[in-house]
Amino acid sequence: MKIIIPLIGSFGKSGGYRVLSQLANFWIKKGNEVTFLSHNNGEDPYFPTDADILYYDNSGNVTSEKKNIKPKSVLEFFILNKALKKALDKLEADIVLANHSFTADPVKKSIIKAKKFYYVQAYEPEYFYHKNLKNFILKRASEKSYKLGLNIIVNASMYMDYKGIKTHRVVFPGLDLNVFKPLSKDKNDSKIILGTIGRIEAYKGTSYIIDAFKELRKVYGEKIELHVAFGEKHLEDIDGITVVTLQGDIELADYYNSLHVYISAGTVQLDAIHYPVIEAMACKTPVITTGYYPSNKSNSWIVPIKDAYAIFKEVENLLGDPDRIKKVETGYMNIKEFDWEYIAKKMLKYFKE
Repeated sequence: MKIIIPLIGSFGKSGGYRVLSQLANFWIKKGNEVTFLSHNNGEDPYFPTDADILYYDNSGNVTSEKKNIKPKSVLEFFILNKALKKALDKLEADIVLANHSFTADPVKKSIIKAKKFYYVQAYEPEYFYHKNLKNFILKRASEKSYKLGLNIIVNASMYMDYKGIKTHRVVFPGLDLNVFKPLSKDKNDSKIILGTIGRIEAYKGTSYIIDAFKELRKVYGEKIELHVAFGEKHLEDIDGITVVTLQGDIELADYYNSLHVYISAGTVQLDAIHYPVIEAMACKTPVITTGYYPSNKSNSWIVPIKDAYAIFKEVENLLGDPDRIKKVETGYMNIKEFDWEYIAKKMLKYFKE
């Protein structure tokens, strides 16, 4: 099969782009031809891919080389939407996989002779929460994307019947279990190292983790530290916090293995799959989380949303939990269903329906 994966802008560093790169890599291994279609001002892939990359400009012309022509910022969404549709019109494929709400409309309107799918990796309207005109427009466009009649595949069971999304197709995001795995190196037991992925978006809940850590620092003093991966540098102004810069999955796996506890405090779509949770579980790192599949009371430590005190208490509970090793081992077994080989084959099976 010839598969095209269109991007409304370009590649990014979020987990969704890793999923696309890895799916492409596995599909190619199975003898399929995979091409990304990126805007010509876009970044190179952060997550390595063996797929070909074509570039479209603001007029929808397609080339194999980047021209670095930026769309006008005020009209960027509308320019990219129209340009992507025109670019797809010029191409041939068996499958086109929309993968973000803003790619769904160009895919739907395109005259390309291909079967059209839409891989939903989150319910995106909830991310446009700022009360301004731009967010209002983008939220409405995102909501509309689920009602266009594309063949929808969701990345978590919670989205099968969720706020306008209707589908029977589910394909989890995969995990490279040869990279994310427990390492034999010993942790520094003279310290208690907590970790989280630092994100500024309010719904990621980072602020509650920091508030909890400040209280933990009062109890444990210099024995406890918080290592914030990808965090903003100013966080190091807070006593006991270290911002960690990482490059690639191998360094990220090393980071999880260096922790005594990983904390995820997101506030929305809690039955979805959150990469840091399954990555930490794969490394046999104890996880405190507000939810996120496959977390439950048998494999992790669950706290309510927006509750710094609950995080503070659960860190204390975890450190003294006699069943800690049993929970961690259960979590480690639960992430086997995210193996990439199985995930990629399942998506191909839907393509062939």
